[in-house]
Amino acid sequence: MQSNHIFNRNQLSLSLHNEELALQLARCGNSKKISFKTARNGVLVPVLKHHGRDYALHSLFNPVKEGERSSAQISGGGYLVVFGFGACYHIRPLLQRDDINGILLIDKDITIIKSILSEIDLSDLLSDSRISILVDRSEDEITDYLPANYIPAVTGDFQTMTLRSRVETEKEYFSGIMNSIRKVLDTLSDDYTVQTWFGKRWFINSIANLAAAENSTTIIPPKKRVLIAAAGPSLEMQLDDIRKRQENSFLISTDTALSCLIKHSIKPDLVISIDCQQITYHHFMAGYPEDVPLVLDLASPPAVSRLTEKTLFFTSGHPFSMYVNRNWRKFPVVDTSGGNVTQAALSLADTLGASEIFIYGADYSYPEGKSYARGTYIYPYFIGKSSRKDTIESLFYKFLYRNENITMSKTDYGYRYTTRPMVSYKERLERYSSEVSGRIIPVPGLGEDIVIPSFEKQIKTTKNLLSAGRSRTDWKSFLSDYKGRLINLPEPAGSPTVYFSTLDYSDKDIWTTLFPVAAVLRKKYKDTEKSASDILSDVRSWALEVLNMYLD
Repeated sequence: MQSNHIFNRNQLSLSLHNEELALQLARCGNSKKISFKTARNGVLVPVLKHHGRDYALHSLFNPVKEGERSSAQISGGGYLVVFGFGACYHIRPLLQRDDINGILLIDKDITIIKSILSEIDLSDLLSDSRISILVDRSEDEITDYLPANYIPAVTGDFQTMTLRSRVETEKEYFSGIMNSIRKVLDTLSDDYTVQTWFGKRWFINSIANLAAAENSTTIIPPKKRVLIAAAGPSLEMQLDDIRKRQENSFLISTDTALSCLIKHSIKPDLVISIDCQQITYHHFMAGYPEDVPLVLDLASPPAVSRLTEKTLFFTSGHPFSMYVNRNWRKFPVVDTSGGNVTQAALSLADTLGASEIFIYGADYSYPEGKSYARGTYIYPYFIGKSSRKDTIESLFYKFLYRNENITMSKTDYGYRYTTRPMVSYKERLERYSSEVSGRIIPVPGLGEDIVIPSFEKQIKTTKNLLSAGRSRTDWKSFLSDYKGRLINLPEPAGSPTVYFSTLDYSDKDIWTTLFPVAAVLRKKYKDTEKSASDILSDVRSWALEVLNMYLD
């Protein structure tokens, strides 16, 4: 009878923030593997029988003190993933800390959790909105959960804690989960690093481009065969092949490759640019060809969008850009998650319905120490910066060795230099190729080989025009509405996990548009005492200043 009373209290508390798990626990039975012992300090400790051996999940002397020692090893706060549920003695001290913004508990076998919650009152802990619990979830389910719930810009550093005695009994399960989480963290870390550099610029550029985006009417019809020109050194030796194939193909130039193509009298049919930095304008210093559509990320520099009237904006993964797409005007969606313009061009070719896609100049390395094909922006840029003390050769050398992790390999023609970011870009493109319907043909060059997995592809039979939808209002009205929603957000306070759990979908949607800006400020305030709620307040104030500048 007492056990039922304890379980009911625990289930009621759990249902406040983990309703699905509360329902699953109500339907399942107790585990025969679990028994309980009283520790010397008088509290209950779950004991798990595994392969004929008893594993006490906490100290049988003083599990409370043991929990305090374990939690003391977690420094700096942030977001915590805990492997192993137990009786939560290792978790409870952490909830007394204001710097812990979220805790994800992961365990296996829901009947074990049911047995523990039937004997030990954890209702106060389970009612804490910072705690989430995943039980009996697959690696894929957990890796899908993390990106949606761990937001580095808001929740802070990522840390892990292990309940060793529990993990010992399910080594294979927990090991698989840990490896999967590491892979997710690598991706999240890369994305977060990019946000810390460009979060503000994405937001400002997107707003600055809204007036031009409202009036954009460029339409690109479907294409059967597409050529993509990237700007690697191999492009020089592939120009003749591009000329021959262009007669019955559609040539997409990356912004970096444009000046090289123009210099060799090759006029592309379309140019794509994804970089938000002002230096992007250097790719177009030699002039922009008349009547060639320019496909731009909404977060591109406004100076670039003014190069031609044949501009077509697209929506990338930037949160504000996606908000614009949902709430104002629908733009074509181009995948920029690879972090490089070649993969974005591949996504664009797929959107155009291409059944055959040739990729030129995608070296993802520095063959013979060369960074780009001759004729690209970097040559006149370095010539302009060179001097007697800093020759163009030394500038190229510095550019090459600005990466600390550069590696060199011998090839049939000499040496090739590679960096970790370039390897990452290439691997992302290779993985992304499985999502592309058309046949991808990387044209051999001097760079790293691009390996496209061989499998049956379903060629698209439906081909759509590449164009933007109708805008719902004028851009100023849209921006005024966004500003009003931002002003009306509840004032941030306390743990961000708790704060966001109180918001409705609309308010969360507004905050999401500003997470990249929050990443910039979190980096700026790294060595200060700024709390997450302070950072969110500063983010809102900064965004309102930007909005007022454009609206006034």
